[in-house]
Amino acid sequence: MNIMTLDLSRTLSLLSSMYLCKPSKEALENWKKLLSEDTPYFLAELKNTIDEIDLDSERELEDLLWEYTRLFIGPYKLPCPLWESVYTSPKRLMMQEAYDDVRAFYAEMGLAINDQNVMYDHIGAELNFLAVLYKNIDDCPEKRFYYENLAKRFLVEHILKWAPQFADDMEKATDTAYYKVLALATKCIIQDLIKNLELTAESKN
Repeated sequence: MNIMTLDLSRTLSLLSSMYLCKPSKEALENWKKLLSEDTPYFLAELKNTIDEIDLDSERELEDLLWEYTRLFIGPYKLPCPLWESVYTSPKRLMMQEAYDDVRAFYAEMGLAINDQNVMYDHIGAELNFLAVLYKNIDDCPEKRFYYENLAKRFLVEHILKWAPQFADDMEKATDTAYYKVLALATKCIIQDLIKNLELTAESKN
């Protein structure tokens, strides 16, 4: 079962926000609402996990925020850094070759990141870029081939080089149900992106 391009765009945008935003009560309420609207089959477990979070419990919210901080911000060594450069550069440093290359992809689409706290090769930014591409595939049929080709290039040249390992690292590093399931959902969407591109290629042959 393959997700249509519009569903891919919505799912990518949702997962993007879960990496870019801290798990505040407001954010969780918004994700809960979005997950109640035509949830793709592989997000069912993520929906159930969020439904089980007591949004009125300060303790639960504090625990989630601490886990977000521990996994992605620090101050200790990060088990799963959010940036492609850290995974793909020899010295595991930020703002390396991947950062510049990803920035060039965004520029080709006339896109830029205005938040100084978000690097271009942040997992949330990269997933959001793919969300934009898949939305354009759906909205602009006359340029479908261009956007499909750009999505395939970005997936092969960037996402596949690090995001699966990032998701594996997150799954292993956390005992929190929400982040474990988010890691699994991330791996599932990557697999579905691959299938989508394979089916697209087959339809052109």
